[in-house]
Amino acid sequence: MSGAPHITVTVTFHREGPLTVPALGSMRDMVDTARAAGLAVEARAVLDCADALTSHTVATCGGWLDGVQETSVDDLGLARNAGVAAAAGEFLAFLDGDDLWGADWLRLAHAAATKPGAPTEAIWHPAFLYYFVENDFDHHSLTEMPDSATQSFYIVHQSSEDPGFQRDVLFLNNVWSANAFSKRAIHCRFPYPATDRRRGYGFEDWTWNINTLSSGLPHPIVPDTVHLIRLREAGSLGQRSVNEGLLPRLPEDAWSQLTSQIRS
Repeated sequence: MSGAPHITVTVTFHREGPLTVPALGSMRDMVDTARAAGLAVEARAVLDCADALTSHTVATCGGWLDGVQETSVDDLGLARNAGVAAAAGEFLAFLDGDDLWGADWLRLAHAAATKPGAPTEAIWHPAFLYYFVENDFDHHSLTEMPDSATQSFYIVHQSSEDPGFQRDVLFLNNVWSANAFSKRAIHCRFPYPATDRRRGYGFEDWTWNINTLSSGLPHPIVPDTVHLIRLREAGSLGQRSVNEGLLPRLPEDAWSQLTSQIRS
């Protein structure tokens, strides 16, 4: 492609194994949809301490990718930072290698971020999160009510600019998923923090959301978009953080900045 791409979308893989196949397929749908709309999209993958099966699957099914980067940081946030350094796009989108996404995510996120009147700098999130468990295919329902054994569920993201948004809730719960869309310059200014298990710090995306919001960057929502998050019993680095009781790392002035914004 000539010139800098509009978007660099990067998927990070670790030890996803066979789940790599549907993730790459979903990512390619997004890239193809955005390119069909006239956007120049750079598609990349980061293999961070990836196991042999995951690496082989990316090599076999990811020939369409524009670049594959190997790292050995073994950390969700630092792997993303490596992706930032390699990206050429004006806007960056990051994906986790065991999830799925609506095909229109990149196209609609770019349209929202560049429309007249949009914030000059913002962190954009999908409108819906659908947390799914593959075993639920055995728990189908023939009525409008779900089967009682169903574990899948969805939530609706809220914009930080909504009048009813409570900023201090972010200290108790990560109210946005890691599926974010923003300018590369924002990622360079706000790198993802490393997990520090010795001190009990983790959740790079939660910490990043707190850092960017407390610095005054809005977190708006892109209508008609969805991020589908696979719930796994084992093998997820995010689930490992939950099991270990890790907490986000708060910047020293985050509380004072967020509470001052609330009072104003």
